[in-house]
Amino acid sequence: MNVLNVLKRSVICFGQAERDFIPKNACFTSTRPDIFVVGWHGGNQEFRVAASATRGYVGEPVEFNGTYTSGVASVNVVVQAADATPVIGTDNFVGILQKDHEVNSAGTVIAHKTLITVPIAHSTRLRSKAVTTTLLDTDTELLGLLWDLILFNLVSGTYTFDQTAAADTSGLIVRNGIIAKGLLDVVVDARAMRADIS
Repeated sequence: MNVLNVLKRSVICFGQAERDFIPKNACFTSTRPDIFVVGWHGGNQEFRVAASATRGYVGEPVEFNGTYTSGVASVNVVVQAADATPVIGTDNFVGILQKDHEVNSAGTVIAHKTLITVPIAHSTRLRSKAVTTTLLDTDTELLGLLWDLILFNLVSGTYTFDQTAAADTSGLIVRNGIIAKGLLDVVVDARAMRADIS
């Protein structure tokens, strides 16, 4: 496999620079995703979704909300991530949807397997809009956000990054951004992918 084919498989959605040399059909998008996965990752993996779950779409974050008793999971399905997640010690972040949830004729989610791009902690970048893009429209402002710990924001009904750091337990780490477009690049802290054992 040549380098271009490796890149096609490893980058799910791209900025303009990447699109210049990778075919448009390399992105798995039905509509513009809320969150793009950029760079190396753990692959597109199958996970189960329960019937009547909240309907999820390509580009939305997903988590596992189960608990464990003697190593046995309380549930075996993934769900759409909530607002203000992932929180270290509380959430089990899984990845970004690469397939819309399957629904019946009434629009209700049916039990099925979905595809999720699983990021590599501290490595794979997730790219999305900041809630307030005017707070990163200069290089100086972006510099001030680097290495801050932030969370997803779902207040508007679309997933974005809340660029305002709130707590040391926030599971997303700001690594870069594109100031002309109000975009932030973050990586996921490994601890946000597994809730603490109590």
